[in-house]
Amino acid sequence: MRNATTLLMMSVLVLAATGVARGDWTGAATVRDESFYVPSSDLTLGAYTNTHSNARAEGYVIANPFQINLEYQAGILEADIANINTYLYPANAAFPPGHSDGTWTKNYSDNDQYILTVDCDGGAPVYTYGEQDPVIDPTIDWALTSWGQTILAGDIVSETGGVYLRVQPAGTYRPFVADPPVNDVEVFDGTLACEVLGYHVCGTCSGIGEGSALTAELVPEPASMSLLALGGLGVLIRRRRRK
Repeated sequence: MRNATTLLMMSVLVLAATGVARGDWTGAATVRDESFYVPSSDLTLGAYTNTHSNARAEGYVIANPFQINLEYQAGILEADIANINTYLYPANAAFPPGHSDGTWTKNYSDNDQYILTVDCDGGAPVYTYGEQDPVIDPTIDWALTSWGQTILAGDIVSETGGVYLRVQPAGTYRPFVADPPVNDVEVFDGTLACEVLGYHVCGTCSGIGEGSALTAELVPEPASMSLLALGGLGVLIRRRRRK
């Protein structure tokens, strides 16, 4: 009965999240419903550097433009979330007033300014914009950093055929400080929910290096989650009836 109750609560929460628009803009339930949605993307690692002045951290440069989406969430305007998800994205009639239109296809077009630091023994540095020294946390094995700010970080766990760079806390983006703002889209306080749960890498942790491909794992679409929850609930109800 406890399992059935848990699944019922999950399904109610998921259906509520998918059926109720939160925000001030398009009324879309999630960022994935927007016409301009570009999925959060994989990463490819470039050369190792320990002299990158903008990133401050040392590690592997991100070789290609990449996408990291923030989720629509309580207390934050949808327009502000969309502005960072679509940073300088081509014009769209749904954009709010004041949005800057441009030609980028990924919101992190300054990929060469971002560094992935990996420490398989723990203790990868986590930087906060405006602070001179990073935080060294033994539970943090990797961090994605630029301009003196770590935006994603977490631990590394083994899996079949490789390792998984897991974002910790789960699905958490670490924004630049909002006051004073460092650019025209990072206008947030505190940590934020994002679409990226982590990255899968073939091989071992010590084998991560130039040329490594990091395959992004994304938050499941709410529709899929609700179907899964309802399907599981149906199975449990049928089993209980048979008993």
